Amino acid sequence: MMCSDLDHDSIDTVQQTDFAALARHLDLQPIRALSDKAWLARQANGDLAVLKTGPGASHTLQDFLRKMAALHPPFAYPRVLAGRPDCYFVYDYLPGSPLSEGDFEAAAVLAGVFDLSGRLTALFRSLKLAPLVQGLHRQATGAEQSGRPAAKRLAALGASLGQRQDGLAVRRWEASQSYAWAQAIVARCAASWPTADSRLAPAWSALAARVETITSIHLAVHGSSLAHTAFTPEHLLPAQNDVWGVVGWRVAPRPYNYMRYRYLAWCLVHSPHGDLENRYRRFLADMPAIHSAAAHPLTFALTLLETWVEAGGAVTGRQEKLRAIGQFVTEALDLPVPAEAAVPLG
Repeated sequence: MMCSDLDHDSIDTVQQTDFAALARHLDLQPIRALSDKAWLARQANGDLAVLKTGPGASHTLQDFLRKMAALHPPFAYPRVLAGRPDCYFVYDYLPGSPLSEGDFEAAAVLAGVFDLSGRLTALFRSLKLAPLVQGLHRQATGAEQSGRPAAKRLAALGASLGQRQDGLAVRRWEASQSYAWAQAIVARCAASWPTADSRLAPAWSALAARVETITSIHLAVHGSSLAHTAFTPEHLLPAQNDVWGVVGWRVAPRPYNYMRYRYLAWCLVHSPHGDLENRYRRFLADMPAIHSAAAHPLTFALTLLETWVEAGGAVTGRQEKLRAIGQFVTEALDLPVPAEAAVPLG
């Protein structure tokens, strides 16, 4: 490890927001602020790293990134170098300019992003295997060092297999969390919808009722509802040697195919081009084929509203974008509800 870790006594004397003092403890040289809670810094060996504090240094995120390393994902991601959960962590810096600084609507880019989304979904399905893989690796290493007989190694393997979580219980929990997000995002968007756009605001009560009715979108077709909830051009680095970079990790249960819809929603809201409605119908049509009951337009509508409110009005072509968003939301509300779309989540 290139960064020396802090002992618990010394960290208590350092304010989490005092990056200079914290960096000195970690043998890091701050270069520039990336946000109010993150700094780009140089390690003692000259390599670049990022020092992050606050909510972005959560125990859940650090644990997730460490587990991901055991699965050898087919994309670059921040690797944890040092950290204290819920206080700070240091991870390696991924060079490159995000897609948001280029043509994020190009056909080749969209095809690559749709494929990358599928790879992330496959990774999330495998996450439950990460503790098992890590445990087996430790056991194998320990066995080689201690010379344990094969019978004991097999017994240890059986114990590891017995520690797997109840898959059905996990899927139910994820579905309930995704459903809660959908309910909350409607309420949050209604409360924070820009006053200047009130004339084109959706019918919030009708949208809330539709969220209560369309529950199939929260059921994972392939075993996990987890998603990178900031899967936008700001957090994707173009493929270098066929390897994408994924940063800005925030992981939580979301509706089926959320990441692809989230990416397109961000692109629509920040697009520098016109003819939005027609172009985005083509983009939606170019998405890989997905399960019909789970692929309801409601998910796209929710991600559009979420992204519009997050942008806070700092966009160009506001009126055309609002009209396009309004049309997609209206279609999600008007589309007949298939029988298989309303399913119990408990």
